[in-house]
Amino acid sequence: MVAESTGYDKEWLAEKRVLSYRFHDLSPTIIDRWADDLAAELNAWPNGKTWRLMLDIRLHGGFISPYSLRRAREIASLRPDVPGRLAVLVSSKLAADIITMTIRATNNTFRKRSVFNNEPIALRWLLDDKAR
Repeated sequence: MVAESTGYDKEWLAEKRVLSYRFHDLSPTIIDRWADDLAAELNAWPNGKTWRLMLDIRLHGGFISPYSLRRAREIASLRPDVPGRLAVLVSSKLAADIITMTIRATNNTFRKRSVFNNEPIALRWLLDDKAR
């Protein structure tokens, strides 16, 4: 796991089938560090292996900035050859609405994306190979 001093914790879940980032800070510096890390992970991802990513942005009093959303959209366009899923964990209805609108506005038909407020449900959805 990456130390909290990076502004997020990075860990592998479900026997290394799900990559997870848990944010403590969404400042531009942290977002840039995360974007570089995530882009490297995605670019190194093996062909034919399903990409499963969980972003936990349930910050205590924090809010998602336009800068964070823009950087996330940039990464979403990487590796269209890799199928997969993204689960975003949020703590408020407003955050869920903003993320859902951003997801809908991002052209990405190669990976499914959904917003959750419950981690076990998000993880179950990420691992469900039967749902298409």
